[in-house]
Amino acid sequence: MKISTRGRYGLRLLVDIAEQATEAPIALSAIAKRQNLSEKYLQQVALLLARGGVLTSVKGSGGGYSLAKRPEEILMYNVLDLLEGNIAFEEEPPANETAVQQVIRHHFYRAVDRNVRTAFGELNLADVMKADWFSYEI
Repeated sequence: MKISTRGRYGLRLLVDIAEQATEAPIALSAIAKRQNLSEKYLQQVALLLARGGVLTSVKGSGGGYSLAKRPEEILMYNVLDLLEGNIAFEEEPPANETAVQQVIRHHFYRAVDRNVRTAFGELNLADVMKADWFSYEI
């Protein structure tokens, strides 16, 4: 599984907002500048995260984005699923599913999904921010 640009931008956006730890919303232009990202593309990502309940937005002068939940409540699985458009490997079985397709779906894709959900489902934004390898200043 490869995380797309949208997923990567989204993670950087969330970490940046969380690192700022302010009560006031943060302008995307400031985040784009700090992270050296396209502000236009960042707007699309922020909109998805806001619609998904991860960010809140404030329009107008002094507006911007802030976390809708505490970093401990933002699960990476949910963020990636939202940004990547369903990261599950297992799909609905086709009407004419063969025995081989069924075995692969049950014994391979389902196991992969379970492992991905376990790995990312227990990892939250706060974990990402306090990881040993996360040691730079924004």
